[in-house]
Amino acid sequence: MPSLFLADLNLSEVASTRSFPDAVAAALREGILTGRLPAGTQLKQDYLARHFGTSRAPVREALQVLTGEGLLVVNRHRGIAVAPTDPDDLQEIAELRTMLEAHALRLSIPHLSRAELDEAAALLDEAEAAPGDPIGQSDLHWRFHRALIRRASRPRVLAQIESLHVAVSRYLLPAWTAAGLSVGWVASHRKLLTLARRGRGEDAAELNARQVEEARARVAAWLAEQETP
Repeated sequence: MPSLFLADLNLSEVASTRSFPDAVAAALREGILTGRLPAGTQLKQDYLARHFGTSRAPVREALQVLTGEGLLVVNRHRGIAVAPTDPDDLQEIAELRTMLEAHALRLSIPHLSRAELDEAAALLDEAEAAPGDPIGQSDLHWRFHRALIRRASRPRVLAQIESLHVAVSRYLLPAWTAAGLSVGWVASHRKLLTLARRGRGEDAAELNARQVEEARARVAAWLAEQETP
């Protein structure tokens, strides 16, 4: 198991603000999403318990959470491993994002305050000021989208969108780390913000769908390049 990433984590510090199962899950999730724990990596409960200095129970609970998020798979013969990447899975995530985010935007945009829209604009300003930090930009990217859908008043829909964000991040983050975000993504999201300011929820939903598809196509092409000998 790659341990270089795990060796840098002090769970006593992380666990000061969350439970041990949550802390272990957060550490492993970050390793998977950033590609430091690549697809196929086997995760042994005993090894993880020793590494994190805890019992097997918190580790087992953390692995169950990550399995539920689709980041891990369970095989009868090989145990628990990081889930493989799959273009079909990426396609399905994109399709679900398109449907749910469009619905959330239509519901949320009419209720966004000027202060909330200004907050979204500030996130884009921050992203534009730090173009060389793909991980930081990816966080700002998601916070921007979350800001625009926050007033949807559909907790189940928003929870599903959060789950899809975790699922797609394991595809996006390694690609963005290697190749950077798409050129002009901030400008395209300013257009989305302009539509939101004008209360044009349907147009914002259509633009968001195009952005999701463009990101999917770019990452799918990057994945194909990784598989080319």
